[in-house]
Amino acid sequence: MDDLGAIRAQGFDALWVMGIFPIGKRNAFGTAGGSPYSVADHETVHPDLGSEEEFAAFTARAHAAGLKVIIDFIPNHTSMDSRLLWDHPDFFIGGPAPAPNENPMPRGSFDHRARDGRTRWISHGGYDSYGSMAYWEDTAQVDYSNPETRAEMIRIVRSWVRRFGVDGFRVDMAYQVTNHYFSRNWRRPMPGREFLEELITEVRADAPATGFIAEAYDRWDDLSKAGFDLIYGKNNIDRPGGHQGWYDALGSRDPGWIREAIRRAAYLRWQAGGSDALDFVGNHDEPAPERAFGPWRRGAAWLTLLMPGNLLFYGSQEVGFDRPTPAEPKSLPFSVPVQVDWKGDPETARFYRETFSRAAALRDEGDWEIRPLDGAAQGWAGYLLVSDRGAKAAVLANPSDRAVPVNFPTYSAILPAFGYALVRLP
Repeated sequence: MDDLGAIRAQGFDALWVMGIFPIGKRNAFGTAGGSPYSVADHETVHPDLGSEEEFAAFTARAHAAGLKVIIDFIPNHTSMDSRLLWDHPDFFIGGPAPAPNENPMPRGSFDHRARDGRTRWISHGGYDSYGSMAYWEDTAQVDYSNPETRAEMIRIVRSWVRRFGVDGFRVDMAYQVTNHYFSRNWRRPMPGREFLEELITEVRADAPATGFIAEAYDRWDDLSKAGFDLIYGKNNIDRPGGHQGWYDALGSRDPGWIREAIRRAAYLRWQAGGSDALDFVGNHDEPAPERAFGPWRRGAAWLTLLMPGNLLFYGSQEVGFDRPTPAEPKSLPFSVPVQVDWKGDPETARFYRETFSRAAALRDEGDWEIRPLDGAAQGWAGYLLVSDRGAKAAVLANPSDRAVPVNFPTYSAILPAFGYALVRLP
């Protein structure tokens, strides 16, 4: 079986292809060619990965295997030497540099020599970090107060659907380009519409089934109104009705917090007309599950992978691969060359193989409703699954280092330290 067929056989129905764009060379960090999120050209394929024709052929093969193809859209910034900055410096936060020695360059800015020979000061790509500005110092900040910038970025995203049949986009740091954040970060008056709502509306006018995923840690309701299908389910968000983050709840090992995250997941699965959460036990920014969750890693993965709905799984974690550096705790750092050892850890591979199989079997039994079970007082977490075909099951996990009693109607047992179970119910 080929790689695409093997991924489909594990129960996945979409591939997020990371890092397909050319990477900027100016101020690139590390020895591996720079960050894939410092994009030199949002509109083409990195030449080291192949040609545009080869990417189109890959997309066609994925579709033939029953897989959709998702790529990144990185709206907040480009590289410092991007094609967009060269062609349209007015699409970026900045302005003409004053005469030498008149004023110091603002913090978080760099010199850019424009096509007309004039020097401009351009801001690095920035983001709000706990109330103050931080910067990616290999990037340039796109200006979404400019309607012409918006139109150009929409054209670029639409072109990936038209030219290659791309099925969806994971929108990087989406919440930072909402009107709320952008106007606060850059002190710009904003157009009345959200850029992201314009983007999704225009792209879906061509291809109504195009999916959009928001990497976001705030402004859930703004993004839901904009039309996102899925929003990262990582952290708690201050909003009416609350929002408990799945990933952080698992990391806390607090059964009460996990219960509340399950309540939120159940509501999002039930409600219609808004975004659902995209949950995970790891991604390209987080430490490997082995380090994030320690001895609780399998219970955390069990609760996540058997939960109905949408989930993100980061390739190579199914074999326990992990090569962090001191500066980058992620399992696949961007700053140094890394090659995945696909043999990995046999026990980890066995666990994920069996868990994927259990999840696929559940999906074959119908559409499941999820209901939280309250085991916080006893020290465990879990949820009840009720199929539209009448089947019932309980998914249980113990985040503690001691055995705990599990009791609810029709079931009673002892769950060992860090144990997990799928229980069929009458």
